[in-house]
Amino acid sequence: MPALLDKLLHFGVGLAVGIAFWWVLERYARNGASTINPICFLIMLIWGASGLFFFRKLGIPILSGTLFYMAFPDWDIPLYQWTGFRLLIHRSWLFHSALIPMAALGGWAWVMQRSRLAAWQKSLANVVRDGAIGLSVGISAHLIWDALLSSTRRGFYIRGFNGATSYLWLFVNLGMGIGIPLLIAWSMRSNRQPNHSES
Repeated sequence: MPALLDKLLHFGVGLAVGIAFWWVLERYARNGASTINPICFLIMLIWGASGLFFFRKLGIPILSGTLFYMAFPDWDIPLYQWTGFRLLIHRSWLFHSALIPMAALGGWAWVMQRSRLAAWQKSLANVVRDGAIGLSVGISAHLIWDALLSSTRRGFYIRGFNGATSYLWLFVNLGMGIGIPLLIAWSMRSNRQPNHSES
């Protein structure tokens, strides 16, 4: 399959999964949805699903680099080329998973437990949260398309796992990658303070 077509298909699946995710938020966690920055969510969704490949087509210098061009789950390709670590051979369990955005969300939750945070610290932490949510949903979309495409070829696999374990890994990570962001947004539904000005 041509690389551009593969990117476009990943992009399309990413948008479809992102729209479905946002529809669920609007229906069941409207306050949580209104708390999440939609631009940050969208950028990270696309980066996780297909990469920001269109920046290279537009010839934008810094954003045309490899790590922006590639979808986040495919970062194992250049990282393996640069380091030679076998852990990073393509379809590695580390990058073809929701583990990294889950770690970012865990860091956000830990920071928000601190009692004394400046306004800028809370804002920065919430950008991390929104980006991690978008990345998590984007990676989930990437995994969905990889599994659908692989099913027409030799079957879906994660490097070092057999077929059954690879599919188990897929379903567990889809559950985490979509379910945990939904739970976070749902938990924010009653935490958002009304924006009233007192007279």
